[in-house]
Amino acid sequence: MSAIILLVIFYCSGNTPPLGTWSKPKGNQRKVIPFTEHPGLPTHLRSSMSNASPADFFQLLVSDSLFQEIADRTNRFAINKIARSEEASRFARLRKWVPTDLEEIKKFFGLILFMGITKLPRLAEYWSTNNIVGHPFPRTIMPRNRFELILQMLHFSEDDEVNKKDRLHRIRYLLQILNEQFQKHYTPGEDLCIDESVVPFRGRIIFRQYNKQKRHKYGIKEFKLCCIPGYTYKVNVYAGKNDETTNTTPFNVVMDLLNGLLNKGHTLYTDNWYTSIELARALLDNETHLVGTIRKNRRHLPKKVIRTKLKKGEFIAQENKDGITAMKWRDKREVLVLSTKHSDRFVKIKKRKGNVVMKPQIITDYNTAKGAVDLSDQMAAYSSPLRKSVKWYKKLAIDLLLNTSMVNALTLYKSVTKHKNIQIVDFRRSVMMNLCGVSQNAAPKEIPKRVKHTLEKKDGLARKVRRTCRQCYAENVPIMGSKQAKTKTQKVSTYCGSCPKKPYLCLPCFNKIHF
Repeated sequence: MSAIILLVIFYCSGNTPPLGTWSKPKGNQRKVIPFTEHPGLPTHLRSSMSNASPADFFQLLVSDSLFQEIADRTNRFAINKIARSEEASRFARLRKWVPTDLEEIKKFFGLILFMGITKLPRLAEYWSTNNIVGHPFPRTIMPRNRFELILQMLHFSEDDEVNKKDRLHRIRYLLQILNEQFQKHYTPGEDLCIDESVVPFRGRIIFRQYNKQKRHKYGIKEFKLCCIPGYTYKVNVYAGKNDETTNTTPFNVVMDLLNGLLNKGHTLYTDNWYTSIELARALLDNETHLVGTIRKNRRHLPKKVIRTKLKKGEFIAQENKDGITAMKWRDKREVLVLSTKHSDRFVKIKKRKGNVVMKPQIITDYNTAKGAVDLSDQMAAYSSPLRKSVKWYKKLAIDLLLNTSMVNALTLYKSVTKHKNIQIVDFRRSVMMNLCGVSQNAAPKEIPKRVKHTLEKKDGLARKVRRTCRQCYAENVPIMGSKQAKTKTQKVSTYCGSCPKKPYLCLPCFNKIHF
């Protein structure tokens, strides 16, 4: 009696009963509105970018204004850190910080790209003078100490103490800007794909992920919305279940990534973590198809499809009143899929060896579209510069700037220009040389020779050869004035014989300038 009452309540609420509504496939899939967009680079940019260089396409997504913002925020962070580091030695590298600028920060990221292309075991090896291990290029761009100091101070946010409730506050601004640029310069095609990527990171972080299916098992998980042939349209970063800024249930992840793309006739392809009957119905209500693998323990799936045992090549499928098809097909193993777009139709597939096999249309379409994220990850993995950083947010920021943005720029470059066969390494090299301000046809710069400075003592009586320490005098003038500084500054008989004009210096000032 109670079961009948519950069923009546369910019907009165306007919902469809979850059980007993599945039947043999009839091909009655619900039609959504036709997709009418023009995929790719916006029309007003195509003609002007037809002869552009790889660096021009990269600059569409990562502009000079963004690099300038990074330089400004790095400078502010460095000044605040120096002000708080009163206990640091006066000879510490931190004390030698000078503000960076747009040109230098571009060279810095250009060197990181170079390190991804040319692999060496340690960071210091890139500036080594060893004929076997060392490489001459980095020394012509930036000294090693300066590169390591910028890497230490590199920052992408401000007001860190205020925004600590948001676990991603250190890269939130950068993520927002890049997502805006990705969406501004590309119109997605009909097929969309959502999947996860992992940015390698083995350090201690509360939302570090372990995924045995990925190449890098430990790291920071990203939710990506990708388009064929591998363009990343939007990225969200997983910051843990307790992060209050976003709800990371599969349904909410999908709806957040699809914000702005619903009701346009797209088809979304997902894996079994996202796919569900509830999501399929919600997307159909928003004129969007769903195709994906699905877990057998999801609610409202037909029991007959789940429980039936199949032999190789066999299948079973059922369809509900909404036109949603649930199919199980066995090839090497059983695959359970869900689609609002397909029935149980099979198509012929020609394999590499020439033999023809029959596969479900759902599976073939899914494999084609799902490769978008895999292709994007594969291209980003080649020449990846991620190992050159320490902090998690720096690794994540470098991945967004020099991996995700690079693959997107390459996708745009291939779609607009005649260079369809350019490889990702060649594309990276071209962008790297532009960031470093080096022309491909330019003669190599002469590597500056390192001079060994020595503190020498002037011959003769000390009281006759003593002179004012130049560095102490320069520091005292703003405080005392020139006249008083001349009398108050200590006099020494030691000088640097390797510096121009051989200035007189005391030992602390000599160490401060040269070490």
